[in-house]
Amino acid sequence: MRLVNSDIDIETSQIPNIIGRDELVKEGVEILCMDGQKSHLAILGPGGIGKTSLALVISNDSKIQQKFGKCHFLSCDILEDHNDLVQGFIQVLEIKMQKGKSQYDALYGYLQMNPKPLLFILDNFETPWNYEDGQAYIGSLIETIGQFSCVTLIVTMRGMEGPGNIKWHTLGADYQISPLSSDAAAKVFHLISGKAKAVDFSERNPFKVTYLQSIDHLLAELDGVPLAITIMAQLAKRTDMEILMRRWNESKTRIILKPGAQPGKLTSVEYSIDLSMKLLDPVAKDLLVALSYLPNGIPNWDVTLHQMLPRVTKPETEIFKLLACSLVFERSNSLMMLAPVREYISAEYPISQSFLGQIEVFYVRMMEAVSSNTKPVEDLELHTLNLFKLFSQYQGQGGQEIAGQCLQALGMTYHYFNKYSHATKFLAEARVKFQDIKNEYEAANCLRGMGNIHRMLSKDNGAIALLSEAKSQFQRIGSKMGIANCLWSLGEIYRLQDKHSEATESLSEARVLYQSIGSQIGTADCLKSLGDIYGMQNRAHEATELLSEAQVLYQSIGSQNGTAHCLWSIGEIRRIQCKYSEATEMLSKARDLYQSIGSQSGTAKSLWSLGDTYRMQKKYSEATETLSEARALCQSIGDERGAANCLKILGQTMRNQNRLDEALPFILQAYEIYSNINDASEMGWCLRESGVIYGKMGQYELAEQSFIDALESYLQLQSPDPRHMGYCYYEFGLLFKDMGKFTETRKKFQEARDCFASHGELRGYAKSCEEALEELYEMELLNGVTE
Repeated sequence: MRLVNSDIDIETSQIPNIIGRDELVKEGVEILCMDGQKSHLAILGPGGIGKTSLALVISNDSKIQQKFGKCHFLSCDILEDHNDLVQGFIQVLEIKMQKGKSQYDALYGYLQMNPKPLLFILDNFETPWNYEDGQAYIGSLIETIGQFSCVTLIVTMRGMEGPGNIKWHTLGADYQISPLSSDAAAKVFHLISGKAKAVDFSERNPFKVTYLQSIDHLLAELDGVPLAITIMAQLAKRTDMEILMRRWNESKTRIILKPGAQPGKLTSVEYSIDLSMKLLDPVAKDLLVALSYLPNGIPNWDVTLHQMLPRVTKPETEIFKLLACSLVFERSNSLMMLAPVREYISAEYPISQSFLGQIEVFYVRMMEAVSSNTKPVEDLELHTLNLFKLFSQYQGQGGQEIAGQCLQALGMTYHYFNKYSHATKFLAEARVKFQDIKNEYEAANCLRGMGNIHRMLSKDNGAIALLSEAKSQFQRIGSKMGIANCLWSLGEIYRLQDKHSEATESLSEARVLYQSIGSQIGTADCLKSLGDIYGMQNRAHEATELLSEAQVLYQSIGSQNGTAHCLWSIGEIRRIQCKYSEATEMLSKARDLYQSIGSQSGTAKSLWSLGDTYRMQKKYSEATETLSEARALCQSIGDERGAANCLKILGQTMRNQNRLDEALPFILQAYEIYSNINDASEMGWCLRESGVIYGKMGQYELAEQSFIDALESYLQLQSPDPRHMGYCYYEFGLLFKDMGKFTETRKKFQEARDCFASHGELRGYAKSCEEALEELYEMELLNGVTE
């Protein structure tokens, strides 16, 4: 194609404002300003990622301006071959042609004689580089131009490496420009749309939360692509967020077109993607469509690709083509696509049945391997979104039955490994599949699984609703096992809520059902939980009997974990009874058994109990050593609550020795952790304990504020524990007594008495408060204090 001068864009675009790219700009400037050497810069990445903007901002830096003066910008979009490229250089340099000289001679002659440093931006260089079979000519030309001492090049293009045999310095990690961070994306959106100023976020209400969530969801969908974010922010200027989100959900990338503009690489994400698509042959394009079907891409692609798509010939060659035009990228050995690219391609180009069938077979086999323990469960996390999409839309052999079974198995697996959000999502979808094929038993099982997840997350109301509904469904189809499982879970919720009568009723009913169907493990679980309840009620003899019976059952069926728990529970009962030798024996056995089966959480729990036992015996060095070991173990497994429990008892250990300066940091560290996990009850305990310590240190203002904060923390709970509230009021009263404020002391003792009296099992503590009030009255008489 022959160009005329007016065709070539030689004007440098307006310097843009960019956010979140400061480090890249700094890196680019440092590369171009290296002392004693000339460096060429390649800015690589997919369409819409902001390559041109980066090049312009770098060229406008004061150091670059000082070194090069004017920067020559050459847009290569319409330059198809080496002749067009030479013509472009001649025009940006304003070289006057002489008769009898070729354009090449004129360009090379000018560069040979030029004494000043020249900086060129060759924008969108992939156009001439990928034109027909011209890479050899283009490569030779760019290498020749780059060798002139006065020439420094900045090239922006889609691909994984710069053109020709030139030593390019690439900008960014992994040789490509990465998407914007979530913070930078939000700043760009708010700056352009002005939406942040339209709503006052200082007050909380559901509308504002929804508004923020809409923006966060949209930005997540745009995957940090600057062009997409900029265009959507411009649309948001004139469109309500609710309407914009609806349009996005309906149309996806079709709406990402700059308002009032014709489609082009700087105004339309789809146009930008299509430019890259045109570079692909049919095989590479089909592979790209298959990749767009997979939200997680292809993890560990060098191994997985052959297994997933065995019918594709030389798939690595096709992948390199996709990488070369930046439609896919590699991250942590996974082939991935930016969300806008994936959305557009999957919407415009449906996956072929051949590719879909191969992917379905791959993931069904993966599930079989996981179920048979021949594949590491950890690998599932890399494929989670792929698995959910595939089995939610599954059309392969076995139909909805297989889809439901795989989704349910995945849900149970994620539940086991504490991936609760994944587990809930998979079980909910599995339930839908089972309902569609009238499999009521497995549908109810999925519901029970979701209820147990809510139970583990302490979402008690939701858990009770789901488990009660599951129990009703099991009753309707006559499944004793299903009913018993639901009753046991309900009993566990009530037990942890200290609703002992409801818990005992549910667990006793479950126990009868388990016994009727010969389920020893179910029976043992009920006995264990009932024993724990009796232990909490100070019914030590009954608790020990039930736990011992459960222990025998667990031993008979080879459940070491159940056996260890019973030993630990009995040890805890002996500890509370101050039977320290028996407690130490039981807890040591539990620790050893937990260690033998590799249960780090069980080992840590046993160490904690042993440490507190030593503290209660005033064996402070053994207590400190054991609790420190328990804390280290909790930290190693990410058990924040367990670590905090160790810290608070370490604090108590120091306080018991009157080492108050050492005690306080432990308590405050524990408070910080409990605050992070939003445990208001334990936060209250730490505040109460710090109040006691501050009081003993004579820091009465800090002590008083700690007790006030402790009471506020307890009152945040739906059902504040009267025991904890009572202790707090009582110790607050002791503080006022030490301060000589007898009126306030009396009030706190009375409030403590009322708290204890409200709970039948705590009336002994209420009596102690009465005695403290009588003692206070006598003290007031002795000191001549009258009301």
